Amino acid sequence: MVSLEKENAYQLREYLHRKVSEGAGNDPLKTGFMAFLALSPIQTIRSDRVGLTAYQKCAIDGLGLLDPSASDNDVHRLLGQAASIDNTPMAWVSDFFGVMAVKWLVERRGDSQITKEFRSWVESFIPKQVKAARTSAFEKDLALYISDSDSGIYNSACIPLFLHYQKIRRIDDHAARLRLSEKFMPEFRMLSQQDAPTALQSVMIYVFDNVNNDLGLVPPNGWSLDDLTIFLESIPVGLKRWTWETVGRTKGASPVKWPIENEYHVQNLLYVLLAPTFNAISDEVYLEPVGQKTPRVDLYIPELHTLVEVKYRKDANRSFQSLIGEIGEDASLYRTDPKYKDARIVVFLWDHTRATQEHAKFNQGVRKISGIDGCVVISAPSVID
Repeated sequence: MVSLEKENAYQLREYLHRKVSEGAGNDPLKTGFMAFLALSPIQTIRSDRVGLTAYQKCAIDGLGLLDPSASDNDVHRLLGQAASIDNTPMAWVSDFFGVMAVKWLVERRGDSQITKEFRSWVESFIPKQVKAARTSAFEKDLALYISDSDSGIYNSACIPLFLHYQKIRRIDDHAARLRLSEKFMPEFRMLSQQDAPTALQSVMIYVFDNVNNDLGLVPPNGWSLDDLTIFLESIPVGLKRWTWETVGRTKGASPVKWPIENEYHVQNLLYVLLAPTFNAISDEVYLEPVGQKTPRVDLYIPELHTLVEVKYRKDANRSFQSLIGEIGEDASLYRTDPKYKDARIVVFLWDHTRATQEHAKFNQGVRKISGIDGCVVISAPSVID
């Protein structure tokens, strides 16, 4: 058992990974499940391997790791087996993760007869297992999925997140996903103290890695949307040292100027400033098409589930009115993508014209647009011609 002093989540993750690797041993299904989750090198398993049962073949095939695929005879033989022989339960009765893999195989086959056999097969043991209170919260959630229940009520955070990251049952509501992510960490810590099944431990590691990449277990330095806005508003302090030389600073050197001439220059500048804090930040993110139009987000910060819409006012020909219209159109398009419909949006305008007398009115106007959560307007450094 891991020491309770091991509070660091990443230490726990590495501990659990070692534990899983040892627990899998040479079991083809356990090692195959680890490979499926990219926790170990991907390797195919030959279907003629000595000792493989029909159940193992079908489950490993469901993971996409069997070569060649399980035969129809293997599938029918498995789905025709009773849940117990002489009152001794079959291995798969308590292995819900393996049964889940068989479900994937059946769905991939798309054969109505096999689908019917599978439903009868799982109904012969899963309800009994659940009713007899022999299942954990995680297995109960798997039972809901295997039985095609659409109740949406889960006992754990791990399983719905697992199904989300597997793109099986997407959780497009960011707030709901964040709540599950927060609930997941106590589950993760609890499991590290227990002798849980190898497959469940593998899934825990998989979900941990994805939650960390997707949302961040804790927002960097406790940042909030207000913190982000304050940071962006403070950028002019640093711009006082913006390099714009009329003569070289060192002997014989040519003068150096850092021009900001386009919107993507501003976008790149913000990326440079934000990336050290928000490691998952991405730029030029394409969203789901809306008819013939494919919206594109300038910057996305997953840790805050926030979109940063960058605008650049080069000269007086680009009016503040037109900018407000563009922002309104962009915001409405972003909301059509399920993944970003509840994301927060912050507008960042770099005003090359330094029309400071218009900034307050522009800021107020932008904030009235539905779906806009913040607006920051800064002027180009006065040294820039």
